[in-house]
Amino acid sequence: MCIVCNPGAAAFLQARREFLAGVVGLGVVALAGTAVPSTAFSETRSPALDGPADRIFHGGPIHTLGPKGKVQAIAVRHGRILATGSREEVMLHRGRHTDVVDLRGRALLPGFIDPHMHSAMAILSDWLDVTPFSTATLADALSKIGAAASARKPGEWVIAQGIDPSLMPGAPITLHALDGVAPDNPVFVLESNGHVAYSNSKGFAAAGVTDATPDPDQGRYDREQGRLTGRMQESPAMKPFMAVMPMPSQERSAELIQQLFADATKAGCTSLHDAGIGTGGVTDLDVLNGVMASNPPVRYSGFLTSDLMDDWVQRGITPGHGDDRFRLTGIKFWSDGSNQAQTGYQRENYLGSDKRGALNYTEAQLIAGVQRAHDLGWQVGIHANGDAAIDTTLNVLQAVLAKTARTDHRHRIEHCSVLHREQITRLAQLQVSPSFLIGHVYYWGKAFRDNILGPQRAALYDPCRSALDGGLRISLHSDFNVTTIDPLRYIDNAVNRRMRDGGEVLNPGECISVEQALRAVTIDAAWQCRRDDIVGSLEHGKYADMVILDRDPLTIDPAKVLELKVTETWLQGEQRYAA
Repeated sequence: MCIVCNPGAAAFLQARREFLAGVVGLGVVALAGTAVPSTAFSETRSPALDGPADRIFHGGPIHTLGPKGKVQAIAVRHGRILATGSREEVMLHRGRHTDVVDLRGRALLPGFIDPHMHSAMAILSDWLDVTPFSTATLADALSKIGAAASARKPGEWVIAQGIDPSLMPGAPITLHALDGVAPDNPVFVLESNGHVAYSNSKGFAAAGVTDATPDPDQGRYDREQGRLTGRMQESPAMKPFMAVMPMPSQERSAELIQQLFADATKAGCTSLHDAGIGTGGVTDLDVLNGVMASNPPVRYSGFLTSDLMDDWVQRGITPGHGDDRFRLTGIKFWSDGSNQAQTGYQRENYLGSDKRGALNYTEAQLIAGVQRAHDLGWQVGIHANGDAAIDTTLNVLQAVLAKTARTDHRHRIEHCSVLHREQITRLAQLQVSPSFLIGHVYYWGKAFRDNILGPQRAALYDPCRSALDGGLRISLHSDFNVTTIDPLRYIDNAVNRRMRDGGEVLNPGECISVEQALRAVTIDAAWQCRRDDIVGSLEHGKYADMVILDRDPLTIDPAKVLELKVTETWLQGEQRYAA
């Protein structure tokens, strides 16, 4: 449905205009301090596009997601958009060798963009699968781990991924439970959220972590009466295990990332944004450089991890490093953990618990780190799931911008999950935008409502409608490997907000239109990734990154968005996937 036909659209559009006017022209006008100009990241200018089109598409609905809206035809030359408009207008660019493509009623749109995923997690496809989608209960997961241990020699690692106590019933996973099924093998089990892991006695011994080991900065080892329970929180606590576990070679990592990119292309993606290059160390960047040099089927950009800031500086990496195929745009911080793991930092305790999660930094520590990145000219993305973590993150960004204002900074809050109305107001005032892991609603909505947060707080989850009404630009993402890369599913989740368990709707007042959801995986996602000058919409001079769907997403029943099929994906004017 067209947003200009919806009740209340005028108010929405006026709020959007005011917000964009601030972003484009005014900078952080309400904040004191010395202004720093923004950095232009995508500096490659469109080449001269004189001459006939290499290819013209027509014969189906073409949604540009730009000022022209829906057009009849589009012409491409040298990988760029040459013209859009009526069939008659565009056919004026036809030459003797122009390939004319009849869409036969299919819909053509800008290629989808996932603005928050993690390439480092591609290695998990080689690990033992104990996800709730393959493994019904925690006891079943233990059985799988035990069987894997029995098939290995004593001392060989068993490494598993995807366990999720919030969706899988059973007794908690503990050091002793893992000892019971794998007494002779070190074990490491990563939760699906990536923020919590488990190990057994052999694993802790191999990692050199004992009851007396202090918690690392930004990480924690759970203990009861001073004894390790087997559970650990956040990547700094996991690093001693990663250092001694068998890990794939750089060549194998590259293969797995290439497969991930191919799968993303099948889902209609032409651009991916990595929200944590460096989680596996500085070699993450080396692997990605090699992958991108092989001409994969996606365009790439990313945030570098904040814990390796000194390393990035020593390497001479500055904001915008790279080119239009692979560009580094920001620095990533993690303020808290995972709400489904009950480590996200909340204003109130979790249901049935005397705990409300924890911050990974003090507010002062986070201010210092973010200030450094901001003053160096970087965009900043801060992970914040719990509402108290969002409060802290907003305080941090306000303090940083008050000291050093900067026009068009495009700082983001990643996930921004349990979001209150007054926080939306603060986001707009600071010109900070949220990127929503919308799969939280689909996969974990019922668990949040019934077991983790309760109905009132669960209703605040990923409030797309309220954010848009508040004048914010939003995006939708997978947080791969937390959920799969599948933008049509993100669109469905935002439009319909159905919960996987039972099909109920989580707060229908936060549903948005298909067009608004499309923007959140195209032009608005591109804007958040500082790529909107080259991709995200089909406009003259931008790259011809496109997806073709079997039907028009703006005319089908919104309840049937998940039935849409990707038939082709084009990157820079070249077909990279065909069903």
